[in-house]
Formats: sequence, C-alpha cells, structure tokens
Amino acid sequence: MKRINPTFNRYKKSIALIEKSNLNSLTNLKQGIKLSRECLNEFSDLVRPKNFSSKKDEITFFKYQKPYVEGRLQYFKKLHNYLLEKPVSGISKQQKFINIELNKLDSKKCKQLEFVKYYRLEENKLDHLYFLRGVDQLELFVDTSHHFKDPLFTTSRDLLVSKIIAHDLLINFYNNELEYLKNKKIRTIIEEVKPEIFNDLEWTGTKTELIELIIALNESGCFRNGNADLNRIVKVCEELFNLDLGNIRKTFDQIKSRKKDSTKFLDKLTLSLSNKLALEV
Repeated sequence: MKRINPTFNRYKKSIALIEKSNLNSLTNLKQGIKLSRECLNEFSDLVRPKNFSSKKDEITFFKYQKPYVEGRLQYFKKLHNYLLEKPVSGISKQQKFINIELNKLDSKKCKQLEFVKYYRLEENKLDHLYFLRGVDQLELFVDTSHHFKDPLFTTSRDLLVSKIIAHDLLINFYNNELEYLKNKKIRTIIEEVKPEIFNDLEWTGTKTELIELIIALNESGCFRNGNADLNRIVKVCEELFNLDLGNIRKTFDQIKSRKKDSTKFLDKLTLSLSNKLALEV
C-alpha cells in the first residue's frame, strides 16, 4: 500500500491546476473527470487485492483520500452537465438557473444530517464503523447504490463523504458564478446609461480618498435615502472611473485607525469649497 500516497499526491498536484483553470470550459472539466477516474482506477488496483498495513491506514484512505478524488469526480461531472444545460444568454435567466441548482443542493443537505455533522466536526469515534471494509457493515449502508459497489473498494460512508465534498465545491462555484453575473449586470447597466462624456473621466485622487467619500455619502443617506447597497455603489464608481478599489473593509479600518485627521479628505473638500466661496465674493 506504499504506492497509495504517491498516487494521491500526484493526483492532488494535477487536479489543483484544473481547479485553478477556467471551469466554464468543457475541455478543462473533461480533463478533470479523466484524471479523477484514472486515479480511482489506480486506487482500486492497489486496494482490492491487498489488506492495509493497519486499520488507521484503511480509515485514512476511505475517509479522506478516496472521497477527495471521488468528490471531485462528482463535482466535475455536475459542472459538465451544468454547462450543457444552463441558458446561453440572459443574465437574469442564468441567475435563476443557478438559484434553482442551489435550491436542489440545499434540499439534499437535510439528509443524513447526523453523519454530516459527524464529518464536519472531524469526529473519529465511529470511524471503525464508517470507514472499514467488511460484510458486517452492510446494514449500515445509507445509500442503496452501495449494494452495487465493490465491497473490497467500498465502506458504508466513503461515498457519502464524497457527496459532501462535491456539495461544498458546487456551492462555492455557484456562489462565485452569481457574484460574477451580478457584477456583469452592473457593468452592463452602466455601459447602457453611461454618457460618452464620462469615457475619459479619471479619478486623480487616491483610492482611499474615493472610498472615504463613498462611505460618507452613503452614511449620510445620499443614495436611496441610505438604503443603497454599499458594494453596488463601489462597483458603480469603479466602472465610472475605470479603477479597482480593492478591499473596502480593510481600507475603512485603516481610516478608522488614524490617530488624527480621520476625515482628512472630507476636511480637504470643506477647505477647498470655503476657499472657492471666498474667492467668489
């Protein structure tokens, strides 16, 4: 069984490149599916004919290593179907489709809550029942599909762990997709209504100054009587001035931590306006 760890580490290295790639590409997903299947087949050839050197090693394999691979196989297969089925146009339609998929995942998480809790809390007191092979485990199978699995390559809960892993990966992917579509929608709206006169408008102050101004305006109720989403205002300003304001919360914390001149930019605006009014007298 010494070959299991090198096989697993080689897979993790290869699949990490796939996960960092564009997962909206069928080609990349097919490669992820291929790598996952090859690894599982190699695992099967290694595990079926031999016993593990210890129960601890067997538990490690069926609780962590095999589900890590099988979970990603399920994940890539689901994303492959998602790309084939999702609407090809219309941001609102795509958002609705993703929300339907999220609702499906949400309904599934209610099943086997006790085991899900056991797994997420990283408990181990029942690992000898959940992640060791043996005929005496058949009555513990929670997924009927297990009855068609190879008993030499299956335990009562390893497939369920795989499903948990795939579930978490899908939730993260769909949420990122929704955020991307939300920002795309904002950009589309801005492009539609943005007058040509703003095309070369440049913010020449610092990003911190602009953030200070945005927060001040928002807190004073200047946008929708104080009911506007701050992130949306930030996105509008980023598009308007063609810049990236970065982590707003971090910058705001830095503004708050100033020992003095916490409203430095606003004070500068007040002084500039006062000087201008004085000159106009």
